[in-house]
Amino acid sequence: MKKLYITAIAIFLGAGLLFAQNESDALRYTQLFPMGTARTMSMGGAFGAFGGDFSTLSINPAGIGVYRSSEFTVTPSFNYSPTESTYLGNTTGDLRSNFFLGNLGYVYSHLTGKKTGLVAVNFGAGYNRENDFNSNLVISGTNNSNSMLDYFAYMAYNQDPSEFSDFEEGLAWDAYLIDEYPAGSYNYETVLSDYGNAAGSTYGMQQRRELLTGGGMGEYVFSLGANISNMFYIGGTFGVHKLNYRQRMYHSESDEDNSIDQFDYFNFNESLDVWGKGYSFKMGFLMKPIQMIRLGGAVHIPFNYKISEDYSTNLEAGFDSPRSDGESYYDLYSSVSHYDYRITTPLKAVANAGVQLFKIALVSADVEYVNYSGMRMRTGGDGYNFMDENDAIREAYRDVLNYRAGAELRVSHFSIRAGASFNESPYKETEANKDAYTYSYSAGFGYRESGFFIDMAYVYINRQKLYYMYPYSDIQPSVNNLNRHTILATIGVKF
Repeated sequence: MKKLYITAIAIFLGAGLLFAQNESDALRYTQLFPMGTARTMSMGGAFGAFGGDFSTLSINPAGIGVYRSSEFTVTPSFNYSPTESTYLGNTTGDLRSNFFLGNLGYVYSHLTGKKTGLVAVNFGAGYNRENDFNSNLVISGTNNSNSMLDYFAYMAYNQDPSEFSDFEEGLAWDAYLIDEYPAGSYNYETVLSDYGNAAGSTYGMQQRRELLTGGGMGEYVFSLGANISNMFYIGGTFGVHKLNYRQRMYHSESDEDNSIDQFDYFNFNESLDVWGKGYSFKMGFLMKPIQMIRLGGAVHIPFNYKISEDYSTNLEAGFDSPRSDGESYYDLYSSVSHYDYRITTPLKAVANAGVQLFKIALVSADVEYVNYSGMRMRTGGDGYNFMDENDAIREAYRDVLNYRAGAELRVSHFSIRAGASFNESPYKETEANKDAYTYSYSAGFGYRESGFFIDMAYVYINRQKLYYMYPYSDIQPSVNNLNRHTILATIGVKF
């Protein structure tokens, strides 16, 4: 039963330790929190109903049909990301900041001179940021119940040492952190165990984990759209998606009070580098049933991300006295493993609605459907078919509705804006992270002349998520509060 429980945690919670690709990878690269132009972001990301803004090419491509002139935009951006983690009654915090490019875009507008029929044909090309992975998370506490070494001993169970993974339990074996007891049983105990003593193991280590992530995702867009009688707009976007993700995990356990016989400390470190590319297509429409009302919709067709990753580990261990080989310090490294596979993204559909009050104000809202249970992992580089991982996706994830809303008030050449968004948790009710909602609040302002504009935006994002440091039946999760403050500035020229 204990083994079944450990396996369930590993499969459904994505402990962040497992080398094998799993359903957590699929979610990481498909749950998007896009950053585009300052105007769209200051309105909660809800600008799909109105178009005429470069960010909408990645939301509802019909927005390109709204343009009446050619345009160039660029959006330098800045993130400040504080995190807070509570683990075993102890709270720790850290932060990360980074600059990134939120948007770079060019739109060419060809006006036909007609007032009915085909009024304009427009083309756009550029870049919109889809996700930002930069974050530092520190988890720390005194664990009196279990150790990561228990996980290594579990992974070694019923195997000959020659069959151990070179990335996890094999390193622990070579560093004398786990041992076979009794000899020849293929049952393994940790250095914390008093071998043969029914009293079990001695715990009380200070555990600390630093999880440092970086990189991001972006879409290079190529869009074509048309304006029909200034009442109906259509468009499509061909996207080239680029992914770059880096993770460094530093896990340490130490006997700071010298209460554990022989054992002093060990450090286990992971290095993961991921890069990928995919090609997508999305299409949409916008319409004005009456002058003040805007309605629209778009479909984002699932596509395949081709993913490559390099993975390696390092284990360092120290003891109070020499082991049987005469050493009391070990510093061991795995090889670097390269692996290729594919992820099929979920189907997305977006509904847009907006109201324009003369030329004074506008209100906009988007509802986005995402079919997370339809994600799939495919085509492992070694022929692996990911059947278990795809079953886990169906068991762990659900389809969601995400909501975005915003408003803009114009006074002469100036505008003030505000918005909010709410992303439902992609996890089913049976999962530990069923309440992992994401909230966003934003505000901004802009100034526009006939041939020039500048917009500023501030966006605050908050989400809370449970994190299990390793799969084990008695492990307690850390409760992580993840925040992000983003400042964006868009400069645009119309011609």
